[in-house]
Amino acid sequence: MNPRFSETPLESESKTLRAAGTWTGRQQTRVAIRDFSFVVDEPESVGGRNEGPTPMEYLAGAIDACITVTVDQVAARRGMELTGLNTYSYARQDRRGLAGTADVQPYFHRYRLQLSVGTPERDETVLRKFAAAVEHSCPAVNLLRDAHAGLTVAWSFAERTVEHDAEAACNAALGYESQHTPVDAPEPVFTLENASEVRS
Repeated sequence: MNPRFSETPLESESKTLRAAGTWTGRQQTRVAIRDFSFVVDEPESVGGRNEGPTPMEYLAGAIDACITVTVDQVAARRGMELTGLNTYSYARQDRRGLAGTADVQPYFHRYRLQLSVGTPERDETVLRKFAAAVEHSCPAVNLLRDAHAGLTVAWSFAERTVEHDAEAACNAALGYESQHTPVDAPEPVFTLENASEVRS
């Protein structure tokens, strides 16, 4: 049993996910899931055809999508109004792990998941508990935490969101210039990191 949770998973309450992959040569895979299919590829510089994102890029996008779904569901359960939500993933991966040139974890060793949440809610206690509940319930966040991927989940709450605000906040926190400058971004009313690890 995972020591961060108080109950053991039940088979009777579990769902099944399936994905089928077919190698199409030169490091490319065509993946089929339910009625959907997509190409996973590598850049030409490493032998691929650059016809789709890499597996780890898909993983980063899936992490963005997973926490988005979780935010939506937790907000609905708690009756918290959302006016917008943007996410941004910044991940570092040591290439030597996959290449087999060093005995280092081949997956992410540093990961910043930035969220910009639009909501009329202003109560910091409510927002902190909301963020903690999302982190505790999000499958992707918990996978990264248990994999020791160096995860930081960074939250910014404001009255509304604007395009690229999560990306800009992430880059500012890491000391990088943003490629996209958000237009008319409101000042956050509350920010925090790793809400489910903060003890009140």
